[in-house]
Amino acid sequence: MRKKKNKFHKIVDKITHGYEHKHPLIFFAIVFNIFVFFVFFAIHAINNQLDILSEKRILFNQPNPTILADTQELMKGYPMEDLAPEIAKQDRQVAAFLIAIAKKESAWGKHTPKLHGKECYNYWGFRQKRARMGSGGHTCFDSPEEAVRVVSRRLHRLIKKGYDTPQKMVIWKCGDCTGPARAGAQKWIQDVDFYYQKMITSN
Repeated sequence: MRKKKNKFHKIVDKITHGYEHKHPLIFFAIVFNIFVFFVFFAIHAINNQLDILSEKRILFNQPNPTILADTQELMKGYPMEDLAPEIAKQDRQVAAFLIAIAKKESAWGKHTPKLHGKECYNYWGFRQKRARMGSGGHTCFDSPEEAVRVVSRRLHRLIKKGYDTPQKMVIWKCGDCTGPARAGAQKWIQDVDFYYQKMITSN
């Protein structure tokens, strides 16, 4: 590993040394691009570590009693009712989106993707390429708990990027929502917003 690093440094030195005096602008451009390259990978590594830490926090976190009560009340009698404790481990905004999107996409577990007749535990219309893909091109999870963790992580990232209302979160349904997909976007927003507000304003 050390030899590879030394070889890389020698290549960089050779490139930069050749342009440092003869072509200062090209030299600056090379140095700048190398800097951007390292910053990009450093940020990527930090984000991965933060995601791991976040997932570990969720794994060992206890359900929020207030969120748990609200979730159980809404989903009582539905297939997703048993997932209330997992959902209640999330912060209220993520939990609100979990509840609201699941109601719209699967009627809280009544209509879900299957793989060879077996449950995929995908209650949110979630699509991420995996070895096991269910009907409609939806992701299959190994357990309901894994599903909540993965979907929660995705929602958390979107919220951090500014998709923090049902109006903005409509990208979940149709990406940029142009063309034919635009037709159902407003109805999706209205339906999701109804249950999102129930969760987000509850105390």
